[in-house]
Amino acid sequence: MNAAKKQSEGGYALLAAMVLLALGIIVSTGILDSATTNLKTRSLVKTRADQYYEVEATLNKTVSWLQTNSKNIVKAFTEGEFDNNFTLGQPVAGDNEAEFFSVPTLVKIKGTDSSPMLSNNAFFGTASFPQTTNIDTGAAFDPITSFAGADLGKANARVVMMWARETNANFEPIFRIDVVTGNNPDRGVHSYSFVYSTLVSGGAPPGFFGKESVNLQTPNNECASYEYAHAGAVWNRGAQRSNCPIASDGPVSTRAKIYGTVSTNMDGGLTLNPPSGDVSGDVCQAAGCHTYTLPVVQTWEDYCPAHNGDKTINANTTYATGGCWRNITINNNKKLSLTDTTAPYYINEINYGGNNAVLDFGVIPEGEKVRLYVGRLNSNNHINGNKLFNTANAPHQVEIYYLGTETLVLNGTAEMNAHIIAPNAEVQVNGNFNFYGGIKAKILNILGVAHLGYDEALGMSLGISDINFTLKKASQRYR
Repeated sequence: MNAAKKQSEGGYALLAAMVLLALGIIVSTGILDSATTNLKTRSLVKTRADQYYEVEATLNKTVSWLQTNSKNIVKAFTEGEFDNNFTLGQPVAGDNEAEFFSVPTLVKIKGTDSSPMLSNNAFFGTASFPQTTNIDTGAAFDPITSFAGADLGKANARVVMMWARETNANFEPIFRIDVVTGNNPDRGVHSYSFVYSTLVSGGAPPGFFGKESVNLQTPNNECASYEYAHAGAVWNRGAQRSNCPIASDGPVSTRAKIYGTVSTNMDGGLTLNPPSGDVSGDVCQAAGCHTYTLPVVQTWEDYCPAHNGDKTINANTTYATGGCWRNITINNNKKLSLTDTTAPYYINEINYGGNNAVLDFGVIPEGEKVRLYVGRLNSNNHINGNKLFNTANAPHQVEIYYLGTETLVLNGTAEMNAHIIAPNAEVQVNGNFNFYGGIKAKILNILGVAHLGYDEALGMSLGISDINFTLKKASQRYR
C-alpha cells in the first residue's frame, strides 16, 4: 500500500508540475503576444508619424517651389497674358485628372478641358500648364518639367489651380496642393491645402510706349495727362496735368513739349529737338530705367478656332456677349455696340461702309471695361476717331488689342478715347487728332498736330513684378 500510495502521490506531483508548466507557457505566450502587439503598434504609430512628417516636409517644399519660381510663373497671370493661357467657367473636374483626388476647378487651360496642374506622380493624372517666361529676364520656363524634377521630399505632390481672382485686370491664382505618401493612392497619409496669392506691383506702366522707338515729330504735338472723375453717369475730364509717362527700349525723339516723364533703356536715348522739344519732368536714359514689356498676343485664328462667321450691320445692333467673328462690316449711318465687360470680343477685321458708320461701346459701368481683340481696321488699316465712339466712357474703360503687323494709323479731325496695345506693329497718330488714353506699340510715331492725353487711371493698373504665396487651410488624413 505504501508503495502504491507513493506512486499515486508522485503522479499528482507530476500532473501539478505539468499544469504549472502549462500555465507558465500560457502566461509567457500572452506576455510575448502583448509585447509583439505593442511592438507592432509602436511600429505602426512610428510609420504613420514618419508619413505625416514626410507629407508636411513635401508640402512645405512645394510651397517653397512656388515662391522660388514666382518670377518664372507670374507673367502667366498678368493682363493680356491670362486670357491667352486660361479660361474661367463652371466647376468641373479636368479631363487630365486621374480617378484619385480629382476636384472640380473653375479654371481650364485655354482651348482645352484640362485643369492647370503640376505633379510629380502619374497617379494624379497628366500635368498641364502654360509655358512661361521670367518677368525680369524674359528667359523661357517650363513649369511642368521643373516641378516634376524638383526635390520635394519623399512624398508625392500635385498643384492644381482652382480659381483666379481678378485685380486691376491681372489675376491672383488660388491653388490646391495634394501630398500623398507612397505610390499606392489607397494607402498612406494624404494632405490637401490651399495656397492663396498676392501680386506684387513693380511701378506704374508707361502711358505711351514704343518698344523700338517713340517719336513726336512736330512742334504741334504734345503729351499731357488728365484725371477723369465719375459723377453720376458721366465722366468728366479734368484740367490738363503734367504726368504723361513716355517710355521706350530704344530712342525717344521729340520736337514737342512732353508734360511728364521720359524713360528709355538706351544710354543717351533721348533727343530733344529745338526749338520746342522739351520734357517737364524726370528723364532716365540708361539700362534698367523701366521694366515694362509688351504683352504677347496670338493671331485671331489662334483665339478663334470656331467663330460666328461674317456679319454685315444693316441696322443699329448690340452684341451684348463677347465672342468670335471673322469679318464685320458696319454700313453707313449704322452703329455696332459692344457692351460685354466680362468676355472679350475677337474680330478678324472691322470695315466701315460709309462716313457715318460707328463702332460704339455703350455706357460702361464704373470700374469695368470692354476688351476688343482685332486683326485689321478697314482695308487700309486707318481708323478715324469719329468712327470709334467712346465719349460716354473714360479712356481706360475701352481696351483694344491690335493683333496685326501692318502700321495702324489713327487720324482725322476728331477725338478718340481708348487704351490701345499693338505689340507687333507701328502705331501712327496724325492729323488734327486728340487721342486720350494710352498707346503701347512696337513703334510709336506722333505726326501732324496730334495731341496725346494720358488717362492717369491707367497708372492704377500697376505693372506686376512678382507674386507672393500664402499657405492656408491645411488638412491631413490617413487612408
